[in-house]
Amino acid sequence: MTSEQAQNAIRSEFRMISGCEDKQTSADVSNVGSFQLPDPAGRAGGACTSTLLNVLYRDRVRPDDKSFKELLLEMREILQSKGFTQIPQLSSSRNLDVDTKFDITPDGFHGTKRAVMIGINY
Repeated sequence: MTSEQAQNAIRSEFRMISGCEDKQTSADVSNVGSFQLPDPAGRAGGACTSTLLNVLYRDRVRPDDKSFKELLLEMREILQSKGFTQIPQLSSSRNLDVDTKFDITPDGFHGTKRAVMIGINY
């Protein structure tokens, strides 16, 4: 499918960070406290989701304008340091320069902001 055909078929721009490669399984953790999240209260959750939140919370405290590539590499390093073998992946409905700054919403954006973060366990 060409870029133009994709834009006609999928009218909105979507970006997705998945927990692992297709041939892998995303791990769950029984206590997300080790990911240093605000008020985790020992809850269970996904290793990738907890890692993404960890990076985003730290970035909020010390914003350093990570790119998509830097975000993924940092997530992969954290997961590997905790003994997880899964490798988070990035997908997009449009061509994407992975050196683009990662943001939930782009700079200068006005209007209704919609961001969805879904952790799926199946």
